[in-house]
Amino acid sequence: MKQKKSIIQQTIRISIKEGVFSQIFKTIAGPESIFITKFAIILGATPFHFAILSAIGHLSQVFRPLGVVISNKLHSRKSTVLRIVGLGRILAVFFGMLPFFLLGKYTIEAFLILFFVSNSIQAVGSNAWIAWIADLIPLKIRGRFFSWRVQYSMFFGLIIGYVISIFLDLFKTDPGNIAQNLQTVLESTRILSQINILIAFAGIFIFAAFMGIWSLKILSKQHERPRDIETEKFKDILITPLKDKNFRKVLLYGFWWMLTLGIGAPFWVPFMMTKLGMTLVQVQIYFTIRIMATLLTLPTWGRMIDRFGNKTSMRVVILLGGITPLLWLFASKTMYWFIFLEAIGSGIAWAGSEIISRNFILAIAPPNRRQIYSGVFGAFSGVAIMITMLLSGIFIPSSAVEIFKFHLEPEQILFGITGIARWTTQFSLGWINEPKSKSLREVTFELLGWEIPEFLKKKTK
Repeated sequence: MKQKKSIIQQTIRISIKEGVFSQIFKTIAGPESIFITKFAIILGATPFHFAILSAIGHLSQVFRPLGVVISNKLHSRKSTVLRIVGLGRILAVFFGMLPFFLLGKYTIEAFLILFFVSNSIQAVGSNAWIAWIADLIPLKIRGRFFSWRVQYSMFFGLIIGYVISIFLDLFKTDPGNIAQNLQTVLESTRILSQINILIAFAGIFIFAAFMGIWSLKILSKQHERPRDIETEKFKDILITPLKDKNFRKVLLYGFWWMLTLGIGAPFWVPFMMTKLGMTLVQVQIYFTIRIMATLLTLPTWGRMIDRFGNKTSMRVVILLGGITPLLWLFASKTMYWFIFLEAIGSGIAWAGSEIISRNFILAIAPPNRRQIYSGVFGAFSGVAIMITMLLSGIFIPSSAVEIFKFHLEPEQILFGITGIARWTTQFSLGWINEPKSKSLREVTFELLGWEIPEFLKKKTK
């Protein structure tokens, strides 16, 4: 018993350390990295390029079910996971080198292809890692384990994000207060003038790859439980979740929700950098506020979900998630301070959405099928958001418009559409069967301290 407890404690320590270095890699070279967006701007990305860039992170999730194949055909996952994820991360070394090899010709296209390959390979390995870690961490502490891991990794990810943001802001003509003070010192020693921003990015991506590989070196020390090889065919494994009627309803909800989220999604960060003129540090502050709002409200969402159910909690998420994009319609280069307040609302909404999506899967999937259920849900969701992201890049208006004396940039038109579209997800949510969930009417009666009529209890199941 003591040996088992020791293995669990060792697993937690190693995984948290590995998670910190892995997060540093993702902060710099991951699908949601603001530095990847900034690099694409420097390479001359068009709106369609930004659509592809945003879609890549989700399209790569389509390859997650392949991780099930790897997990089922091996006694040991460790060496395979390390090799696969390592290959995907080492490709980041070449991100910053492309401009020097291609000298501007098709550089952005080559970067998008390389970025897609890197993320797709990592997606396969990450799904196999989930099965590996699930074998080691007992279910009763798994939630706390992931919470600890996320908190530590996000903290260090934010620190490195600020350091690199300040460094890259040094190259702007209007770098902001922090970078401007530092810029004065660097210019006086003639250091800044000797560095080209493309060289700086090349160094940053090499650093990211090193951090990513170092995290795998730590992961290599992780214990692994030997397992039996499963002989069931992948086709049969893949089709099992699709035979589940209620899971198909969850898939429809997830597909619908992600379709609405994809509208205008490629342009949030580019809009902040180009149309609002925000520095990287300011963008970093926005996401810090959002992350802090997410972390602080996770326990509240957990209690709400346990008390009222996933469906009712998601209805609140949808309501809030539809309001926040509409605030962006009032942002301009001379007035955008309120989007830092909007970050709080977004952080709260996505905290709930993330927990609810996982809970729906865990509640529906049989214990021995959770990995494939999760993989299929991720693949469907990835395809959905990819579709509207690409369509956003194709059909984004060519110029700004004036509506009721409001000047709206092309991106803001899409932000308004996504806000309204998100509210329509309420329809698909209603078709999911969750026996223990309470309706909004029941919740209202309960919160007000009123007795719920019997006829209302029967109708709200």
